[in-house]
Amino acid sequence: YAYDDSVKVYANTSKIENGDTVEIIWENKDAGLFDMIAIYTPPSREIKDYLDFRYVTDTKNWQKDHGTFTEVLFNMRADYELRYLAIDAHQQATVKATFKISVPDNEPMHGHIAVTGRPGEMRVMWGSARTDKPRVKFSLSADLQGALEVPAYSTTYTADDLCGPRANITDPLMFQDPGFFHTALLKGLKPGVRYYYTYGTDKATSKIASFLAAPYPDSKVAVTKFIGYGDMGVYYPPYNGDSMGAAAVTRALEREVSAGLDFVLHFGDISYARGRGYIWDQYMTQMTTLSEQVPYMVGVGNHEYDHVSGGDKDPSGAPENGFHPEWGNYGDDGGGECGVPTYHRYVSPDNGNGVFWYSFDYGLVHVVQFSSEHDFRPGTRQYEWLEKDLKSVDRSRTPWVVATSHRPLYTSQEQYSDHIVGLHMIMNLEELFYRYKVNIHLSGHYHSYESTCAVVSGDCVKPGTGTVYIVVGTSGHSLEQQDYMKYPWSKYQNCDKFGYQRMTANSTHMNIQWVTAPENRILDEVTIPTWEKNTENYLFKKDKFHFRR
Repeated sequence: YAYDDSVKVYANTSKIENGDTVEIIWENKDAGLFDMIAIYTPPSREIKDYLDFRYVTDTKNWQKDHGTFTEVLFNMRADYELRYLAIDAHQQATVKATFKISVPDNEPMHGHIAVTGRPGEMRVMWGSARTDKPRVKFSLSADLQGALEVPAYSTTYTADDLCGPRANITDPLMFQDPGFFHTALLKGLKPGVRYYYTYGTDKATSKIASFLAAPYPDSKVAVTKFIGYGDMGVYYPPYNGDSMGAAAVTRALEREVSAGLDFVLHFGDISYARGRGYIWDQYMTQMTTLSEQVPYMVGVGNHEYDHVSGGDKDPSGAPENGFHPEWGNYGDDGGGECGVPTYHRYVSPDNGNGVFWYSFDYGLVHVVQFSSEHDFRPGTRQYEWLEKDLKSVDRSRTPWVVATSHRPLYTSQEQYSDHIVGLHMIMNLEELFYRYKVNIHLSGHYHSYESTCAVVSGDCVKPGTGTVYIVVGTSGHSLEQQDYMKYPWSKYQNCDKFGYQRMTANSTHMNIQWVTAPENRILDEVTIPTWEKNTENYLFKKDKFHFRR
C-alpha cells in the first residue's frame, strides 16, 4: 500500500443491497495504461485475490484523467472494497486509494418456491449470512394482515463438503462461504388461492411476494400451463459472454409469469458455476423475480454434478465417483461440485432422491424429473424408482406424463460422444416410456432445439401412440451449431435462436410451442392428443440404433 491523496476511487453509494448497480469513479492525472480498479469481498483479501477488475483504459473518459463504469454488486455476506491498483513495468501492483461499500446485515436473498408433491403445501427457500431464527410469514391479505408464521430449518456446506477442485479451493473465484440456506414448509393452503408472503427474520425481511397455491390432484382443472428448458447460466460479468441469451430468456420468462403460469422446469445446467461459488449468488439473484412467484423445479446436469473424485461426499449416494460407463462421456464437468450446491439450494419433493430424481402432480400433469448423470439402466436404484413412479400414475387425474432429464434420448445433431449416450438411453429407457405411456420427454444438454414426431423404436407413429422428444437447451448458454444428421423422426431443428418451451394442457390435448427470445416468435408448434387407451404392443428393435455420419 502507498496511498496517494491525488488518486481517488469511489462510488455513487457506500451502501448496497443485493444486485444493486453501482457507478464506480476513479481520478488520477498520472494514470498508467495497465492501472486497474479491483473489487474485493471481504475487504481483508490480499491484493492478488480480487473478485473482478477493470482496467482504467477500459472506462469512460479515461483520457481525461478520470473514468467511470458500472458494476452489479451482490451481497456475498461480506462488505466490499474498491482499490485503485497502480501497475508498474514489472507488473507489480501498488494500492493508491480505496473505498468501502457495505452490504445489509443478514439480508434475505434468492427466494424461490417449490411444490412438495402433497396437496395444500408449498416450500419457500432462501439464503442469508446467518441462522437467526429464520421464518416465513404468509397470509391471504396483500398487507399480511393476520399472517401465520412458519419457522424454517437451515443447512449449509463448506469447502470440505465438496468433491474436488475447483469447488473445494478457498479463493474469491472458487469457494466462497455460501452462508445458510433456509427452507420453510407452508401447509393448509387452499388450491388455486393467492397467498402473500415474506421470508427472513424479525430484523431483516424480504419484500412481499405472492404465489398461487397448487390445485389438488383430484381437481377438475381446465388448463395447466408450464415452461421447460435447460442450459441457462448467468448474464452478469465476467462470464456473461458464455450465456449471451440468458438475459433475454429471463426477461421473457418474467413476462410469462405475469401472463399466468403454473410452474417452471429447469432440467440441468443451471448456473454453470462449475466450482465458482460467486456465480451461484449471481444466478440465484437473476432468477428471484421469477422463482418467488411460481414453483421453480430443477434437475441436475453434467455441470452441476459430474465428478471424478471425492465420491464419498456426493449427496446422491451414487457409488464410487458416480456414473462413468465405458461408452459414456461423463467427466468432471461439475468443477468438483458433485451436486452439493444444488442439493442445498433446491429442496425437491421427497418421493425420490432429493434434487437428483423426483416426481410431482400439478393440475393435469404428472412430472417426473430423472437424472441422466446417474445410472439409468434396468436393475439400478434409479430405474426401479422410475418404473415404480410411472406405474403409479393415475391417468384419470393426470392424463399427461412429462418426463425430463438433462441429456436427450433422440437427437440428430452431430455430436458423436453425446449421441452415443443418447443411443444407450434409448435402448435402456424407451421401452419403459412406451409401456407407461409417457407423452413427452424434455431435455437439454445440446445448446440447440429439436423436436420429433411421436416415436417408437425409431419410427414415427400415430400421435397419441408414442412419445414426443424435445431438446430445448436454448435458454441462454452459447449455442452449438453443428450440422444435423438425417433421421425421419426429426421434424424441426434450430441452432440459431435462444428460447424456451411453453406447454399448455387440457384434458384431451397439449399445445407445445418453442418461443424465441428476445423476438417472442413461435418457431415450432405442435398439438398432441392424450395417449390412446388401446395401443398395440410394439416390437422394440434395439439393434437398429447406431451412429450415422
